[in-house]
Parts: sequence; C-alpha cells; structure tokens
Amino acid sequence: MKSSFEDAVRFYDPGENWSGVKCSACGADAEEWWGEAMETASADGFKDLNTVAPCCGATVSLNDLRYIWPAAFGRFALEAHNPGIGDTTDEQDRKMAECLGTPLRKLWGQV
Repeated sequence: MKSSFEDAVRFYDPGENWSGVKCSACGADAEEWWGEAMETASADGFKDLNTVAPCCGATVSLNDLRYIWPAAFGRFALEAHNPGIGDTTDEQDRKMAECLGTPLRKLWGQV
C-alpha cells in the first residue's frame, strides 16, 4: 500500500483501462469535447472543473462525468498494487473514508 500527496490537483485515470467518458447531464459520448475541456481546466491547475457540455449545453463538472472506468481529480491517493483480493467491500470503503474524513472514489488502473 502506498499513499501520495500532490501539491496540486491532478487527474487520476484508469490507464490502459480507459474506455471513454459520457456527459453526466445527458449521457452522450463526451470524448469529442473532453480533451479540450481537460486542457482548459489543466491550464488553471484544475481549480475550476466546470465546463459547458457542447452535447446538451449543461454546465457539468469534469469530476462528475461518467467515466466508463472510474477516474477522479484530487491531491491524495492510496494505491494498492496487486493486493491479492478482487475488491474491497462497501464497508471497507466506508471505513477508509471515515478514517480519512473525506469521501473517496475507488479507481482500477492498469499500467
């Protein structure tokens, strides 16, 4: 198990598991506009994750888009490489979030 703290917000992606992203407002494929929205948000250090989705005109957060394999923005990560278990339970996830005092998002990455 490894933890890491970043000085700035970063995008945690699923690596080779990347399978696309959909608009959280209308469900349309967001791949066409997601890259440009990421570049814009990155230029400001991901301080503002809101963008207007061209597919439906809704203001959406890049963090709340429907990533086919989960992804997230943050400054802290707990990583377990090949932990020898299939998955953590909901109870384990709840306890980790409670201990850390913040909501967590579980990601499965492949390098």
